[in-house]
Amino acid sequence: MDDESQIRDVYAHFGLAMYLAQCLEQSVFMHLMFFDFFPRNVLEFTDQQNWREKFDRYESVELGKTMGRLIQTLKDAGQPTDEIKSVLANALIERNRLVHTYFSEKSVAFVTEFGRGEMISELESIQDMFRTAAVMIDTITMPVARGYGFTEEMEARAKLEMIESYGKEPLWKSSRGD
Repeated sequence: MDDESQIRDVYAHFGLAMYLAQCLEQSVFMHLMFFDFFPRNVLEFTDQQNWREKFDRYESVELGKTMGRLIQTLKDAGQPTDEIKSVLANALIERNRLVHTYFSEKSVAFVTEFGRGEMISELESIQDMFRTAAVMIDTITMPVARGYGFTEEMEARAKLEMIESYGKEPLWKSSRGD
């Protein structure tokens, strides 16, 4: 593999790791939504406008927090198991490392083919950790979401509506004919 191609691969793997870290953040937020926001507000539901305003405020506050604060809110709500707490603690450490020090820490490794190969392997491992953490959270969240009436069909429709709002066909529907 030539240097330029491998350098692009490092950046691509870094970008994917950061994307997955943000997906994990969203999983934590979704968990809080169904374990914190809904229980405190569903009985007071009067109209959609009121609900939307309360939810928008909640979303703004929660998503304005750092990942560490979101995880702390999750812990304070008493939701995660010890296993999830451990996985989230490690994910937070890796996320912060990626954001704040990864490339300076790897500056020497980045200039060698071998070092870049190690970086790619490490980033793949970090990606797997973020995926695993999100799945662990989602496994707990989705049955509760279903209990509130958020069906698989509603989930699929919401995803499609978000994608279509960009005026493009989803990747999985384009060339494959799905």
